[in-house]
Amino acid sequence: MAVKTNWYKDAVVYQIYPLSYMDSNNDGIGDIPGIISKLDYIKDLGATAIWFSPLYDSPWKDYGYDIADYKSIHPAFGTMEDFDRLVAECHKRGLRIMMDAVFNHTSNEHPWFKAALADKSSPYRDYYIIREGRKDKDGELIPPTNWTSSFTGPAWERILGTDEFYLHLFAPEQPDLNWENPKVREEMAGVLKFWLDKGVDGFRFDVFNMISKVYPLRDDKNPLRFQKGTPFYVDGPRMHEFLQELNDKALSLYDTYTVGESYIPDEEHAHRYINEESGELDTIFDFEHLTSDNAFGLKMIPKPFNLRQFKRGLIDPQLKYHGSGWNTLVLENHDQARSVSRFGINTKKYRYEAATFLAMITFLGWGTPFIYQGEEIGMTNTKFKSRKEMKDPVTHFIFEMTEELHIPERLAFRMMRGAARDNARTPMQWDSSYNAGFNMGAKPWQCMNPDYKTINVEADLAKSNTTVTDPADPAFDPGKSIYRFYQKLLALRKSEKTLLYGNTIEYYPDDRQVISYSRCYGDKRFLIVGNFSGVRADFIMPGDFELDELTIRMTNRDRTDAEVEEIMHMKPYEAILFEENKK
Repeated sequence: MAVKTNWYKDAVVYQIYPLSYMDSNNDGIGDIPGIISKLDYIKDLGATAIWFSPLYDSPWKDYGYDIADYKSIHPAFGTMEDFDRLVAECHKRGLRIMMDAVFNHTSNEHPWFKAALADKSSPYRDYYIIREGRKDKDGELIPPTNWTSSFTGPAWERILGTDEFYLHLFAPEQPDLNWENPKVREEMAGVLKFWLDKGVDGFRFDVFNMISKVYPLRDDKNPLRFQKGTPFYVDGPRMHEFLQELNDKALSLYDTYTVGESYIPDEEHAHRYINEESGELDTIFDFEHLTSDNAFGLKMIPKPFNLRQFKRGLIDPQLKYHGSGWNTLVLENHDQARSVSRFGINTKKYRYEAATFLAMITFLGWGTPFIYQGEEIGMTNTKFKSRKEMKDPVTHFIFEMTEELHIPERLAFRMMRGAARDNARTPMQWDSSYNAGFNMGAKPWQCMNPDYKTINVEADLAKSNTTVTDPADPAFDPGKSIYRFYQKLLALRKSEKTLLYGNTIEYYPDDRQVISYSRCYGDKRFLIVGNFSGVRADFIMPGDFELDELTIRMTNRDRTDAEVEEIMHMKPYEAILFEENKK
């Protein structure tokens, strides 16, 4: 067993979606050499680790989350030699590497699945969940259960020429693995060890808490449940056992970090997954705050932004897990729309203020920050012209569903355009040249966001005239650069143990405009306050702070210590970090 250093507790993770980061060979697809060319940019931001969405060989039905070979690199991204150089270049800069572990399912192009279908007696048949269909009252063959896929439609696909079906909780091209088979578990532990031996430092586990199913498989008889079957595959009976086995056979042998993408986990299970005594995962993502502007957790159904729900999702894990596990802090990823285009924000008017406000209220909390590519320059949602510009299979599955429900196409398109995962996947915007500097002019795999001429790295950096290069220096002036603001914020966070390890105390959880909490460590305290609205908000200082003991350590709007008052009149999207100096 390796000595675990818990390096993730003071880490900052930067997520890269490889298809869209940097295209070095001008074929329209981002690649590993392109990523290597931008490592200094990531290092300078203040990141200490990079999580790569899947780099593996894949037919890209779900753009890498359908893996055909767990131990190879997709040729469009480069070679294994390119990957080895990526590892070396990252480590040379002190950047850790995290890979995506997509273990609930494979691609239907994976050799295991092909062998399973080719021969009923193949040992690979039991690598998947294959069952005989059944007859309905009219004698028609129907799937083994009534479960539905997360990507809409039935969760079962009939095997051609047979009465059998295979389970796919996502796309039909993503057959679920049978984790009851010990050989599958051995294979997955082997995959982890393969990459760890190559120098990988950690993993993000994709929809990890769906791998254990309830047997025998059965119908979901709840007539009100939109997605049928979830009680029988979320937080299943052997989840903890399976995670502990992966830990024993692979993860514990290295100094690793793991984070799990959890699908609506039960609170008790969620706590067990990350409890430091459990030997399962180090952290999970909690996305409740990212459902605060959509109904029932369905991204395509917008609702008025609910700040109390946002606060509950952001703050509650900090209150629950402190002292027994670890937390994550996240605003965006490859599955979420851009944060400055959400939550009722008037992006045209307040893009800079909102981007810096969101960074402060989120990343000054307790946990490991995760920053998604482009978030650090305030990239926005894309104004897609038509559904043809949207590549995500989920987008198209939902369009098909709306057609079946006879929802007018214009209404469906309007619903999807603001919520689609495609918004996060447009190419990174480096400068104002053709294709935003993503490549030398070849048509990108995904359309460009047309605002790249004004919103890009080069333009953002030009908004700061600072001559001081160290963001930890008090003289470092971000100006109106979001990237520079992130640098200063992350440097400040790194310099203060209270902001890294302190516990969180929330104030006014029911306030509909202001988010506020303190961070406490020993006798040191900070107070974070933010006006989450486009109009002025009044904030009453909590009674356990003395005004003459508070100084402003950082803010995204012009404000001085002389303006610290018992009732703070806060500007739209103003965020303030107060430091307490006991007299």
